[in-house]
Amino acid sequence: MATNLVIASNLTKYNAGGSGDNIVADGYIRTVEKVWIDSYTMVETLTNTTISLAVLPDNKKLTSVVVMIDTSASQTSGTVALGWASDADGAGWGDLMSASIITHNATTTTLTFPASGGVAAVVSSAQNPVKISGFAAVVSGTRNTVALKLNNWTMTTGTIRSIVRYT
Repeated sequence: MATNLVIASNLTKYNAGGSGDNIVADGYIRTVEKVWIDSYTMVETLTNTTISLAVLPDNKKLTSVVVMIDTSASQTSGTVALGWASDADGAGWGDLMSASIITHNATTTTLTFPASGGVAAVVSSAQNPVKISGFAAVVSGTRNTVALKLNNWTMTTGTIRSIVRYT
């Protein structure tokens, strides 16, 4: 059986002679992806701590977040979530990844957003922490700082590395 071939909205208009520059309201084609790379060194127990990872300009789209947490101790307890720093204490916290319990005995945790079906082996297989509504969200107002929230972590040393991509 032959595979059906379909074309996305912007590409259809581009193929018809459009310029390819923001052809439809949601079109961010022919843009250059920006990357914000940062790190944070843990120096204390992180209980209910929000770590700001990147500040994005208005009207940009968040495309992905990768966070690697390296510690000298086993990461078997505590929760981790991704969201906007301005929502850290509110009900809207965790737009990118809701609070999830660390469930492995390793010293490295890697979180990737978006992910399908959860965040690999980092969280319980019964959870699907990724809220796709946060993927490709347009940055505006006070919701412009991507943040990692750690709660009830017992280790006091380690490094958190992050890569935030947007266009």
